[in-house]
Amino acid sequence: MLRYLFPIAFLALAGCISEPAHERYQRASATTETVRVEIPVHPRQRTLNWEQAELVEALAGEYRSRGEGSFVVSWPANAGNAEAAASVMDDLRGQLSAQGLDWRAIGGGAYEAEGADEAPVIVSFTAWRAVAPECDAVWQDLRQTVEHRGWTQFGCATERNMAAMIANPRDLAGARAFDDPDAVRRQTVIERWRQGESTATQRSQSERGVLSDAIGN
Repeated sequence: MLRYLFPIAFLALAGCISEPAHERYQRASATTETVRVEIPVHPRQRTLNWEQAELVEALAGEYRSRGEGSFVVSWPANAGNAEAAASVMDDLRGQLSAQGLDWRAIGGGAYEAEGADEAPVIVSFTAWRAVAPECDAVWQDLRQTVEHRGWTQFGCATERNMAAMIANPRDLAGARAFDDPDAVRRQTVIERWRQGESTATQRSQSERGVLSDAIGN
């Protein structure tokens, strides 16, 4: 009888040990938010003033670092300052181009201003934002390991630091795709291979690392 009970008991014990642990660790994450800024336009204004130009520069930098989708610029229609807004729009496009924004990434259109005298030009885009986990201030009893659970405090401070320091929050949402390969470089490598030449990139003497004589001493 015992020889039949032993395998059953052993399988039951193995099942308890191999039960997956409950995931309780806190992780930094990322979410998207809408950035929306109104740029006021005076009826006699024709270009961005210096303060507005600095604002546009900051928005362009923010979009380059964590923007997603199109950089949208909306201008007023049927407004008392429609002519001034059109002139400011031309200046704004030039500012965005100077900041390195591709015109294909810029979208927009007119919105109904209903005769407002100083209707603003509106800039908006979707941006990624890092979300830091909430770390518990009180530790649980570390001796309680019966349920094979983790503790939320472990690694939580590291995850908070990562959320605060990460350059591009979208990296917390998942791995980014590789850029398209360099077709010119690929063709160069193929031609060198066909001619029996080295396909490695040629480096100048100043780019080559030289071992210190102290290593051999």
